[in-house]
Amino acid sequence: MLIDTHAHLYWPDYKQDLDQVIKHSLDAGVTTIINVGVDVELSKKAAELESDKVKFYSTIGIHPHEAVKYLSDPSVSIHEDIEKLEKIYQENISKCIAVGECGLDYKEVDEQIKPLQRQLFQAQIDLAKKLNLSLIVHCRDDRSKNPSNSEAWDQVLEMIGEHPTILHCYSGLSQTTQKVLSIPNVLVSFAGTITYPKNDYLREAAKLLPLEKIVLETDCPFLPPQSKRGTRNEPSAVLEIANLIADIKGVSFDEVAIQTTANAAKIFAF
Repeated sequence: MLIDTHAHLYWPDYKQDLDQVIKHSLDAGVTTIINVGVDVELSKKAAELESDKVKFYSTIGIHPHEAVKYLSDPSVSIHEDIEKLEKIYQENISKCIAVGECGLDYKEVDEQIKPLQRQLFQAQIDLAKKLNLSLIVHCRDDRSKNPSNSEAWDQVLEMIGEHPTILHCYSGLSQTTQKVLSIPNVLVSFAGTITYPKNDYLREAAKLLPLEKIVLETDCPFLPPQSKRGTRNEPSAVLEIANLIADIKGVSFDEVAIQTTANAAKIFAF
């Protein structure tokens, strides 16, 4: 059994063939899929998604890219949107298992947006603590001028502390990975990006991290693995990621599948 800890199957890309996508998932051994919200409306859609063939869970969250709207539109507020997320959770308690994706994304962002992103992120950290839910965190640094830049990652790790967290679609450099190793309750999620030829640093991170700190994801419909670059991604791609991690760590596929599934079940408490 495999778990895709980060999918967006409510996306329009799957409107015509979701049943076929689910069949592909089952054929690959992916039996549990977590549909992750990125704003209030899509958090609702994630909670509404149903299947009688695989187990669907959902999350409530506001992506850091959304922070700009709180600057440009006076009719919306972080406080009100957090209340809306909590209402979605209260209406879907058995299905909604985490807060996210939330976090910091400093790639090509104006300096004035960074404090707003941090405010939005902190509000969701506070919500996760209030509801006793884990976090799913999106983090990306701007490395266009400085390949060693870890500003966003440093701030994320400081803000989450030891709250149970999955670092989604991990992109941390070696210094970040070393920090993550020492933080209890924080897991690293590898997506199809670990299969890209240029991303040796991610394969090094997978080698360094114990299996007990790793979970798997696709971030579908985005970021297909190398073998399917240029196509729509699906939860079935978790199989390819798991096989690669088994090769990197020199362990069996079964060991990766069993441990990563156990890790996800523990942090999400299902």
